[in-house]
Amino acid sequence: MQPTVENVLKELPAYLSQFTRILTAPKQLLHQHLQAEDSAVLFEKAIAFFMLSFIIALVLAVVFPEVTNPVSLSADAASMTTHAMAAIRLLFELLGLGAIAYLSARLVGVHTGFMRFFGLMSAAVGVVLVLQVFASALTNISMADPVTAKSWIQLEKISQTMKANVAQQLCMTDPDTGEIKPDPAMQTTQTRIKAQSQSLYLKASQRPLFKLAAALQFVVTLVILIWLARVWWLYLQYHRLSLAKGWLATVLLLVFGGAGWMLLGLVDAGTTMMGLYRNCA
Repeated sequence: MQPTVENVLKELPAYLSQFTRILTAPKQLLHQHLQAEDSAVLFEKAIAFFMLSFIIALVLAVVFPEVTNPVSLSADAASMTTHAMAAIRLLFELLGLGAIAYLSARLVGVHTGFMRFFGLMSAAVGVVLVLQVFASALTNISMADPVTAKSWIQLEKISQTMKANVAQQLCMTDPDTGEIKPDPAMQTTQTRIKAQSQSLYLKASQRPLFKLAAALQFVVTLVILIWLARVWWLYLQYHRLSLAKGWLATVLLLVFGGAGWMLLGLVDAGTTMMGLYRNCA
């Protein structure tokens, strides 16, 4: 482990220089990858940048975990592995989006070799991965306010009770009809817990530091989206596509990306429900 940390620290100054150059000059990055005579060398450099970006993002995700919705994930020490796995999942989601982008461009007549495209995509994904995890880390600013922090801790405790009640209610699903058997006492308890949690969340979300953290996260996310859109459009312009074909490729990217997102959501839902039903008494 120590040699790995030392290697990362040694490469950090050169990495930061390359990170800044890619972020501020995407057109130069695109031309380097698409016009390079020896694409294999540039490809190896892009993969090295990508792997270092992933390591940095993984460290950020564990050291500065996102202050998530307390209903979905509690921010205790036991959830560090979950935060790390979230960073890994984000990595594969970005790679999947890159593959969809390559397919969308191919369908409208772009014939860039996959190695050149994958090298370009690896550099772009490396930048986005670090920025996305950094945006998530900014949510910790809100916890500097003791009112927000204590409200959030209460929400985490309430969420555990709420999740247990929901799981118990779902376990009462009729195996023949799929309908959930009503339980008036549990519904009353859930209504009371929801009202209490909403009150706590509103109190926390009205605090200045909470609003500041949310605004900063939104700004960084917006920068990521604008930067990705610019890289995508520059890529299409480089191949001299007409405006109509450029928009067609963009529409295909959005449609295929949306379909992939929905499919991933269904897979998540199936995995979650299967795990829940297996734990039913």
